[in-house]
Amino acid sequence: MSTITRARLLAAALAAISCAAQPARADAARDFYRGKTVHLILGVGVGGGFDNYAHMIAPHVARELDANVVVEAMPGAGQLVALNRVYAAVPDGLTILFLNGTPAALGQLIGQDNARYDLTKMEHLGIVNSSPWMWLAGPKSKITKPQDAMVPGRKVLWGGTGPTGGLSDGASITCEALRLDCKVILGYTSSSDVVLAIERGELDSIYVSDGSSLHYTQDKRVNAIVALARHRSKLLPDTPTIFEAGEVDARAAAMIDFRSALDDLGRILVTTPGVPADRLAVLREAIHKTLTDPDLIAEGERTERFIDYRDAATARDMTAKALTSISGAEKEAVRHAVLDKFR
Repeated sequence: MSTITRARLLAAALAAISCAAQPARADAARDFYRGKTVHLILGVGVGGGFDNYAHMIAPHVARELDANVVVEAMPGAGQLVALNRVYAAVPDGLTILFLNGTPAALGQLIGQDNARYDLTKMEHLGIVNSSPWMWLAGPKSKITKPQDAMVPGRKVLWGGTGPTGGLSDGASITCEALRLDCKVILGYTSSSDVVLAIERGELDSIYVSDGSSLHYTQDKRVNAIVALARHRSKLLPDTPTIFEAGEVDARAAAMIDFRSALDDLGRILVTTPGVPADRLAVLREAIHKTLTDPDLIAEGERTERFIDYRDAATARDMTAKALTSISGAEKEAVRHAVLDKFR
């Protein structure tokens, strides 16, 4: 037998062994999850849109993994507590973080203090949905359109969680873009807490996703002012965009467009860096099956918690693009607005 023939036979044998081993590893990974408890961590408190979405998808993920999926709220510092903890967790594949990808990317982008995570190194599982974000105000507020907030001497009070908690950084960037006199008050645990504070008269406004906006405006607890994007919300189609509501100069448009692009990251699912590849594949398959399940999609439509799934690779690529989207000078301007100016 020639040397070449022996080499070809050896290569074929190794390929056969490899092919046989791959299904075995996949089966072992699926067996690993059977009966285990998987923790679905939220970076915000209970009662808001993320909590509602998490409890909607958790039973479906549990069925796909044949595991128990427990939803746990871990609020604090605008998702930083949850992000840092999951990033440094044991990479066993039993922890999933459901977070707002927008402020998570922003916190990393501007080098927020105590941000000890890197979204490009976390293992991405997919995006549940994304949508334009809205400016809402109380029904008794003097603010019914953006121009009302520009009246000399009028200070607009916004509510948020942590500095880059979505609600708060969006408010800060809006105030900077439109040159408003604002104060962003931190420490609320969720968007529902901020809406309660608006009802009590403690705050004027909230910056929040259109999905949550729909729920909060249906019973007139708050009113929609504008969509802070180039296109109207499909859920609140009668609400104009900031660009339709009045003239927006180039500087303001650039800041609003930047924040709107971050909003496209939406409600994102990640896990700890270093999860074994076979377990990660099982997790991604479970998330894919869950978020493309017609029954879940129909449930989301009935409850107005819509699914707009993007797969793990798309989520990873969108995150990487968002983290390289602005210059150093632009980062510094955003950093000052978000962390200092409106406190």
